[in-house]
Amino acid sequence: MKTPYILIILTVLALASCIMPESNHVEPDFYLLSNTVLDQNQSKINEDHSFYLREIELPEYLKDSRLVVRPTSHTIKFREVDRWGEPLEDGIARVLAMNLQDQFNESRYSVFPNRRKDGLRWDLAVSFSSFERIANNRVSVAAKWSARAGSGTTVSDSFFFEFALPLPGNESDELKAYNLALYSLSKNILEELSTN
Repeated sequence: MKTPYILIILTVLALASCIMPESNHVEPDFYLLSNTVLDQNQSKINEDHSFYLREIELPEYLKDSRLVVRPTSHTIKFREVDRWGEPLEDGIARVLAMNLQDQFNESRYSVFPNRRKDGLRWDLAVSFSSFERIANNRVSVAAKWSARAGSGTTVSDSFFFEFALPLPGNESDELKAYNLALYSLSKNILEELSTN
C-alpha cells in the first residue's frame, strides 16, 4: 500500500522539478543596408561605365552577423541584439552596385557571386578596413578600391568616411550613416572612373 503513495509523491516531485525558469532571451533586431538617392534631378552619365563588382573584402571580425562597436582603436565589442539581416559583404555589394547603377544611363553590370557578363568595361575590387561605430558616437567606414579596364587601364583610390551620429544609441541614424558612406564611396569611384 505504501508503494503507490511513494510513487505518486516521487512523480509529483519529478514533474515539479521540470518547470523551466522564465527566459531572459532577447530577440535580436536585424538591419539591412539600402541605396541612397540624394539628388533626384541629377543628370545621368552617358559614358560606358559598365562594371563587374568583385567579391567585397572585409576583415574577419566584420564577417560576423552582429554589428560592431570599436570603443578604442585596439578593442571591439559585438552587439548581441543588433545584427545584419544578410552577410555584410553581400549587403555592401548590393548597395554599391545600386548606387553606381542609379548614376548611369546605361546600367550594365554584374555582381559577385554572379558570373561576369561579356562586354563590361570595368572590374571593380573593394576592400574595407572598417565599417563600424567608433568612440564619441561616430561611424567609421574606410576602404580601398581599384578598377581595371579591359584596355589595361587601372584606377585606384582610398576612401575614408567618418560621421557623427546626432543621437547616441540610435540604430536608425547609424544605418543612415552607413548608407551615406556607401553612397559617398560610389560617388568617389564614379568621379575617378569618369576621368579615365
